[in-house]
Amino acid sequence: MFDPQSQRNLIDLGIPETTRRSRGLNVVVLLFVRVLVGVAALVVGVLNVRGHAVVALHAEEWGLPAPSLLTWIGVVLLVLFGLMLTLGVASRLSAFVVLVVALVIVATAGRVDGGAPLIGGALLAVGCLIIVARGGGAAQLLDRIDPIL
Repeated sequence: MFDPQSQRNLIDLGIPETTRRSRGLNVVVLLFVRVLVGVAALVVGVLNVRGHAVVALHAEEWGLPAPSLLTWIGVVLLVLFGLMLTLGVASRLSAFVVLVVALVIVATAGRVDGGAPLIGGALLAVGCLIIVARGGGAAQLLDRIDPIL
């Protein structure tokens, strides 16, 4: 006859995405994506700091108003939040800010110049979307920023 105790179900076995092994693999992959995106944002930011005059000239061609000021703002955001992503400080918030900057890069430099700004900005945006959706993985200094009540 039917014995409910002998039947194994998903609750007993664990849904495949939430088993201990897959959780461990997910956090390692997310850690890798977070550090890779953070380092990429840092590299792009530092390269733009070193060649700021050239980037500001190109930004005029891209149609940005106040190109020097806006490129400085973008560079500071990339460096600051790229460092925060690499260290794991408020990963989702940091990834969201880098995502916005990456989308601006794609919409301005990628639209006019194509090539590296288009592909690199799109790849940076995809990495940020993964972090915003799934979190920053393991080894984070500060997982989230909660308001002090």
